[in-house]
Amino acid sequence: MRSTTLRPALLALCLSVPTLQLSAQTFKLPPITFTGAPAFSQADLLKVSGLQPGATATQADVQAAAQHLSDTGLFSDIRFESNATGLVYDLKPMPPEHLLRASFTNFVWWSPTELTTALKARVPLYTGVVPTAGNLQDTIASALKAMVAEKGTTASIVAIPHSAQPGATPSSIAFKIESPAVRVQTITLIHASPAMQPRLDSVIKDQTNQPFDTTTTHTSITTALTSAYHDAGYLDMAVLNLTQAPPQVTPNGIDLAFTATLSEGQPYQLFQLNWPGSDIISTADFYKQAKMKPGDMASEAALRQSLSIIAGAYFAKGFQDAKVKAPATFDHLGHHVSYTITVDPGPQYHIHSVKALGLSAEQQKQFDSAWHMNPGDFYDTTYLTNFLHNNSALQSLAGYSATYNASSDPDTHLVDLTITFAKGGVLN
Repeated sequence: MRSTTLRPALLALCLSVPTLQLSAQTFKLPPITFTGAPAFSQADLLKVSGLQPGATATQADVQAAAQHLSDTGLFSDIRFESNATGLVYDLKPMPPEHLLRASFTNFVWWSPTELTTALKARVPLYTGVVPTAGNLQDTIASALKAMVAEKGTTASIVAIPHSAQPGATPSSIAFKIESPAVRVQTITLIHASPAMQPRLDSVIKDQTNQPFDTTTTHTSITTALTSAYHDAGYLDMAVLNLTQAPPQVTPNGIDLAFTATLSEGQPYQLFQLNWPGSDIISTADFYKQAKMKPGDMASEAALRQSLSIIAGAYFAKGFQDAKVKAPATFDHLGHHVSYTITVDPGPQYHIHSVKALGLSAEQQKQFDSAWHMNPGDFYDTTYLTNFLHNNSALQSLAGYSATYNASSDPDTHLVDLTITFAKGGVLN
C-alpha cells in the first residue's frame, strides 16, 4: 500500500496505489473516507472533492479531488491512500491564525442566523470562518450574489479584511454589498412630542441617507435619539422598539425605512451640582464657569461641558490620567436630579524632553522663544493645542502643519514630547 501527499504549494504529484490499479485507465471508485478534519461533514468534503463512490475515475481525478480540497485554503496538508476500507484522504486543517471570522455588513433581507444557515446550505465546508488564502472567499461571495439576485437585485459583492483597531492585524473578513448602495432612507418616530421635534429633525437628517450596517446602524440611531433627549433633560427617555421595514429596491439603491417607538418621560431640572473643590480648582472657580446652575434643564451636554472644566484644570497640572465622575441622584417624583463630582487624579506627569522636528535654524529659534513648557514642568495636555492655535510669534511657520507624539512612562511619570512640522496645511 502506498500513499500520496498533496500540499497547497505542490501541484505536480505522482501516485501509485496497486490496490486501485490507478493509471491513465479508468477504474471504479471504492468507498471514500476523510479523516483528520471532524469539523467538516463527510458529505460536504465529498461534494468539494468532486468524486462519487461507485463512479468511474482516473488517477488524475483522484489527484484533482485533493487539489479541490486544497484550493479552499482550509487545509495545510492533504494525504491520500488506498487501503482495505477504500480510498482515504487524511486532512490537516489550516492553523487558526490563517482563519478569520466571517461577518456580513449589509445583507438586509436576512438576520445573522438566517444568513449563516443559508450559506452553510449553499457553500460546502463553510463553518463561519474564512481562510486568508484559497477560493472559499470567492465561493461565499458568489453564493451571496446569487441569494441577493433571488431578491431581485444584481449586486456587486466584496470581501474586506477588518481590524478592531486601525493598523492592527485583521480579525475578520467582512462581506458587503458594494453596489447598489444600501441606505437608511426614512426614520419615523412614534410618540415624539412637538416640543422635541426641532431636535429630532436634526437627528433624522444626520441619520438618513447613510450607509446601512448590520452591526452599527440600529445602535447609531438609538444612541442619537437618546442623546438628543438626554441633552434636553429627558433623562428617563428610552427607545422602546426600533423596527426595520422590508427593503425597497429602487433605481438608485436599496432603501430602508425605520420606525422608532419612544417613551419620552418628563424633563428633569438640576437640583444640585456638587463640587467640594480641590487644590487644582476651587469650588468658587468651578461654579463661575459651570455650564448648568440649579433650576436649569438637566442637560447631559451641559453636564459634560461642566465636567470638562474640572478635567481641563487637572490636565493642565500634569494629571493626564485624571478621571472625573458625577453619579446622579434622582428625585423621580419631583423630576429633579443632583450630581456629586469626584476626581481620581492619578499620578502627576512632568516633561522629560521636547523635540521639534522639521524646522530650519530660524524656525527653531522662533519656536524656542515662544515655547514655554520645558523639562521639569507639568505636562499640560492642552498647552500644545493652544500654542499652535494661538501663538502669532511663529511667522516663519505659516503654511505648515504639525503632528505630535507624547510618550509617557507610567513608572517614572515622565513625558517625551516630539512635535513634527511639515509644509502644507494649517498650523494646528
